[in-house]
Amino acid sequence: MLRDRLKFAAGATLLLALLLAAVPRTSAQSATAVPKLDPGRLIGTYYEIARYPIRREKQCFAKGMVLYALGDKANSLQIVTACQIKQDVTNYWNSKGRFSSSVDGKIRLSAFWPFTTKYWVLAIAPDYSWALVGNPNHKSLWILSHTPTLPPGVLTAIQSQASAQGFNTARLVKITQQPAVNLAAKAPQ
Repeated sequence: MLRDRLKFAAGATLLLALLLAAVPRTSAQSATAVPKLDPGRLIGTYYEIARYPIRREKQCFAKGMVLYALGDKANSLQIVTACQIKQDVTNYWNSKGRFSSSVDGKIRLSAFWPFTTKYWVLAIAPDYSWALVGNPNHKSLWILSHTPTLPPGVLTAIQSQASAQGFNTARLVKITQQPAVNLAAKAPQ
């Protein structure tokens, strides 16, 4: 009986090892958050320049924006994401986040309490004019900028940083940032 149990345990261990070896890896490289992040400088509005397609933003086709604001508690963050889903129709959703206590670029986001997800600032411009944000599991990635467009050389450099961290930049979807409508110019005289 003991021998049968040992055979079963050895067989189960071998099967588990074979199954784990067959699981595809998301990336050979691991993603790393920036080592130091100043939450106060991250605050503001960023335009989505490019992103991985994700279910929540499936209907978004233009004008993707993210607003970061400090929360009312220490190390907390409020995030409002918006995008155009139809002509003159915008979709918004809110998230709450918590900065890592080590002041690196690691943030925990929650759209539905008590569930959280990892949201890391992977790279950021020295002046915080753009940010590369994603999940360490390589399932989400955003290129964000304080301006609606980025010079091609800057965008290429950001994409190279994403590739160096194991992200497949071929999956990025470019987001159209149409100029804002001047409502005052359309008002009847």
